Amino acid sequence: MPIRSVLRRACLALGVLGALHVLGACGKSAPARHLDLDAIRISGDARMRTDVVGDGKFASTASFVLIDAENTAGEGAYVTLGGSFTDAAGAAIGTLKAQSLWVPAHESRTFALVDTERVPRPAATSARIKVHGAVIPDEPPRAQITELHAFDDRGKIVVQAYLVNNAERPGQIMVIGSFHDAHDQPMTRPFQMVELAGHDRRVVSFVGPQGSTRGTIYIGDAVY
Repeated sequence: MPIRSVLRRACLALGVLGALHVLGACGKSAPARHLDLDAIRISGDARMRTDVVGDGKFASTASFVLIDAENTAGEGAYVTLGGSFTDAAGAAIGTLKAQSLWVPAHESRTFALVDTERVPRPAATSARIKVHGAVIPDEPPRAQITELHAFDDRGKIVVQAYLVNNAERPGQIMVIGSFHDAHDQPMTRPFQMVELAGHDRRVVSFVGPQGSTRGTIYIGDAVY
């Protein structure tokens, strides 16, 4: 990865935590702008699951939380959520790894917060979710989802769209599918990594689980 991209990503990540410099590399940039955290609305319909996370030799069985967050502000932002699992007495029994997603103005995204130790938490009865930050970038992501279509396929939702890379350079882009049931609870959040040339586009699609009634596609992380 070019050093400029590394520093840009590092500055953004630290901006979420309130830091202004990465060994002086961010010193010449204007301070990051942040949304008021009250503008990020966390859904009460979280879903706790235990399943295999990761691929290949990195795969393990772990507990995680699927939770929706809505950006009610008039500007898009990189929103970071974290938190912990709690037991029946309300005590924290496992930390959830923080995750950042681009959430456009007046839209919502499904976050998948995995236990930091990547282990099952059978004693967990709920999760305590916290908004760590909402950073407004200088420009929105260069990768976009366009012409999104969703249709029912015998009791499950299928979503298709174009992934568009508006950057000059090729990139590896995480594309995320998100599916909800009839009660608007998150069900699954599959993803795929797509390598795409600069100023190119490609069809992407996801098939939801049986019983899904709503689905969408959005962008996760991207490396150029």
